[in-house]
This record gives sequence, C-alpha cells and structure tokens, in this order.
Amino acid sequence: MNKIKQEYQASWQKAYENLNQQQRLAVDTIEGPVMTVAGPGTGKTQLLTVRIGNILLKTDAQPHNILCLTYTDAGVIAMRQRLSTFIGAEAYNVNISTFHSFCSNVIRENLQYFGDLRALQLVSDVEEAEVFRDLIDTFDDDHPLKRYKSDEYYEVRRLKKLFTNMKQEKWTYESIKEAFDKFAAVALDPDSSPYIWGKSGVDKEGNKYKKGDFNKYKAEENIEKLIKGVAAAKELDQYNKLMLARERYDYHDMILWVIDKFNKHDELLGKYQERYQYILVDEYQDTNGSQNELLFKLAEYWDDPNLFIVGDDDQSIFRFQGANMDSIIDFKKKYDPVEIVLNENYR
Repeated sequence: MNKIKQEYQASWQKAYENLNQQQRLAVDTIEGPVMTVAGPGTGKTQLLTVRIGNILLKTDAQPHNILCLTYTDAGVIAMRQRLSTFIGAEAYNVNISTFHSFCSNVIRENLQYFGDLRALQLVSDVEEAEVFRDLIDTFDDDHPLKRYKSDEYYEVRRLKKLFTNMKQEKWTYESIKEAFDKFAAVALDPDSSPYIWGKSGVDKEGNKYKKGDFNKYKAEENIEKLIKGVAAAKELDQYNKLMLARERYDYHDMILWVIDKFNKHDELLGKYQERYQYILVDEYQDTNGSQNELLFKLAEYWDDPNLFIVGDDDQSIFRFQGANMDSIIDFKKKYDPVEIVLNENYR
C-alpha cells in the first residue's frame, strides 16, 4: 500500500515544484547528516514538511519512523497541519513534538524504567515559588544569599535562573566551583590578572600605584560578585529534594531523566534508535546542552545518521532559556554534514 495516497501526492508535487533550488537541495538530500542555515521568512516549515513527504515517497521508512523536534506547541500544530495537506491522515503517525513532550512520551511508554517517578506531577508556578521560598528559609544566618533587610526572598530570581541553566547545560556545583576557583586564581595573580589600574594614583590604604599595576580591589570586587553564584549552585540538590518531597518536577527534569535512563539501559535507547530512522530538528540554534545530548544519543547508533537540522546562526529566540549558541558549531564538528544555505526571503 502506498504510504501517500494519490490525491495528496499531487499536493506534495505542487509544493515541491514551488521550492527554489536550495530548498529542493535540502529536501532531496535525504541520507546522512544535513545542516540547513535558514533565516526568518525562508520557508522553514514548508521545507521540513515537504522533506518528510519526500522521505516517505523515496524510502522504505514509514511515518512512525520519522521524528521531528521543534520548540513550541504552536510550532507542532502548524507543522502537522501543513504536513497533513501533503500526506493526509498519516501526518498524525509522524512524531512531531517538542523536546519536552517527546521525553514525556518516552517516560509514559516505559514506566518500568521510570516507575519511581510515576507519582510525580508537573510543578505549577505557585508551587515553584513556594519551593524557592522554602529553600531560602533553610539558609543559615551566614549564608551569602541570606538577607535581613528589604525582601528576604529577593534571591529567588537568581536561584531560578541558575538552576534552569544548570539543568539545561548539565552543570554541577563541582564544575561551577572549579571554574570559579580557576577564575579567582587568575584574578588575584598580579602577573595575570585582567584587573589593573587605568591611571596612576594612591589607593585607600595610602599605597602608590602606576597605570597598569594590579588592582586588587577590583579583583576582589568581581570575585565577591561571583561568590553568591557559587553559593546558589550548591543549593540545587536541596531544591531537588524539596521538589521530590512535594512529589513535583519541572520540564527540565524530564530531559535529564530520559538521558539518564538512555545512558543506563542500552535496550531502552536502542528501542528509539531503531524506531526513528530519520530525525529532523527545527530552530536548532536554540538547543541547549541537555537537548543536544538527547539528540546525539538518539543518533549515535549510525556513523552517518539521517539527521537534518534547520537553524539560523544569526539569531536565537530562546537565548533567555539557556540556549547553547555553540550548537551549530558542535554539530558541524561532530558530523561534518552537508551544508545548505537558504537566503531567499519570502516575507
């Protein structure tokens, strides 16, 4: 039975014929790793959906063998609606999802591996705020983030942003502390410190200095600013314990859980590597470290995976969510992909 009915093939063919030369190259280069650089208005959604149709027409892959990852639920809906005009109801058998919903499905399909997590529920904004307040309430009187004046919960924003980045990039307190120690050692070394006096004068202790001399006050000031960040990083474990005590988790936890189980259980990882023969990723420049690791785990079975990414190296709409701006560079180094640039704007 043909995977795409005749009535939809005509719609797909018309869309294909409307593509420009570079778009067709991206659609036709089906096998192996492919990196397409495409800015706003270059028809990325159309490109991805026409490519999926081409895979189904030209290969033995079935719709359920294709995984397409994007960043928003709205993006998922738009892509599936567009795809349905090319392949009909089979569009609902293609796994088009966000990274978070993909991981949620992996967990639901494999509760035997995630059984200890089945009682947990996604934390609400109100509950999350309560957890951060509870965390701050545990701080000792001499904790760097302890406040006695103004708002005692002022550091909630710092903690939330840091914990999000730590989970997204898989940073640990130990790695952050090591980086801080290296920075402090350089900053306080008169021979290597970037902190120097801009002109000659006398410091507050009455010592004379010349332009270019080591400025210990500036070095100590900048180190002091980072000490709070290091102290905050140490609290991630306690935050996770408080979340578990409430039987709650956040979106970033799901990706880390799936990566952990993939690393520990080859048969679980193999199940998804075998299922998804073609993987496509939209807005690739917005991936963070944990999302990239998940993607690379899914693709590592093949020497030259059928991995297609679309990204814009000049922008990142999710920078504020911890996107790793080296993602495209890392992809190029790892896979040496075919590179295609879309520069014709249709807006």
